[in-house]
Amino acid sequence: MKRMKYFTFLLIIFAVAVGICGCVDDSANNTTPANNTTPPANNTTPPANTAPPGPGPGSVTVSRPGEFTGTPVQTILAENREFLTHNTSISVGDTLHIWNREMDIPYNHLYHSEENAFEDVKVDAKYEIYFTFNQPGVYHIDLYNPDTGTFYMPDGGVLTVSVT
Repeated sequence: MKRMKYFTFLLIIFAVAVGICGCVDDSANNTTPANNTTPPANNTTPPANTAPPGPGPGSVTVSRPGEFTGTPVQTILAENREFLTHNTSISVGDTLHIWNREMDIPYNHLYHSEENAFEDVKVDAKYEIYFTFNQPGVYHIDLYNPDTGTFYMPDGGVLTVSVT
């Protein structure tokens, strides 16, 4: 019986010793390098802002009949003091032809760029104008009646041109 107690005592000591050995931190003896989670320093210079210039002063060329010699990609009609087309998409370098078709009452139109892409341009009734878009971006052309100073919005007073 004494032998059985002695054997049980040794078994308990062995179990405790194995348990303690599993909890001991042996990383001091570990020669494997730790996983470095810090990224290496970026020694490269960040690229300059390469975004193409968007709508701004001079990004639209305005031409009157006789000045424009190309072929416009689209004609936008404006009558009854509003644009008959409100949105269009074109490519850089394309030209829009806008025709003031006020036939019954000769309302003059004043076209204004919200982005200051061109200076305000007045177009008399039954006349036309050409806009060539030289930069990509979204342009908003407002239609005013310069005879009354009234801005027609939202009933057709803004033409949105997306240029890619």
